[in-house]
Amino acid sequence: MLLFRNEGRIVSRDHIVAAVWGRELSQLSRTIDTHISRVRSKLALHPEHGLRLQPVYTLGYRLELTGGER
Repeated sequence: MLLFRNEGRIVSRDHIVAAVWGRELSQLSRTIDTHISRVRSKLALHPEHGLRLQPVYTLGYRLELTGGER
């Protein structure tokens, strides 16, 4: 829901971690990347489905509408 409520905006890694886990994770942790990958796969957030979950280097992630099939 966090990503869908912020569609088109960058959601920082720190904000995602605080909202989901309620604590801080090490900057070197790959936990968030692993979970984002699983969310992307399970929700089929791919351009051909009209959505794309983009990593934004060193900042976080952005959910974008792509205008794919609906």
